[in-house]
Amino acid sequence: MNTKKINSYKIALAVSSGVLLTLSFPKAGIFWLAWFALVPLLIALGNLSPKNSFILGFYAGLIHYLTLIYWLAHTMKTYGHLPLYQCLPVLVLLSAYLALYPAVFSMLANRLCPTPLSGLITIPCLWVFLEYLRAVLFTGFPWELLGYTQFKVLPLIQIADILGVYGVSFCIVLGNVTVFLVILCLTGKNWL
Repeated sequence: MNTKKINSYKIALAVSSGVLLTLSFPKAGIFWLAWFALVPLLIALGNLSPKNSFILGFYAGLIHYLTLIYWLAHTMKTYGHLPLYQCLPVLVLLSAYLALYPAVFSMLANRLCPTPLSGLITIPCLWVFLEYLRAVLFTGFPWELLGYTQFKVLPLIQIADILGVYGVSFCIVLGNVTVFLVILCLTGKNWL
């Protein structure tokens, strides 16, 4: 039964996922972190209600997007000639909107995957579906999709010829879920 409440440990795990996701993108360029970045969030979702899973996913997403697209505030100030006090709320609002996608991902991953093994394919499919939705909904925001983190890994990104960036994202999330399952097996813990 999903009854555990959010505690500081689970919040720290969610926040660390947000930071790891950001570090895996080109600015920091630690591309291999993408293969582990969602693991702390997946661990944190254990034994939570869908509502609390949504909240943790929102924390992870908010930290991720605030640290990833921070440069938009400078762009709005420089090229849009907006004062900084107007740019920062716009950045926070955009980041909060984008954080809804990891929040929904967390809630649905918790809800649709009663056992960790059931998430092996469901979780990557869910992530890719939400990435696609983010890229097309409300004129879309196709920037910073997870598959973009692997731009330096030429053998891997060859699948993008056939499956697009979403295929690369699927592989990355599948890798995260696999690492998560190995951790669960080694620790002997249940997820939900």
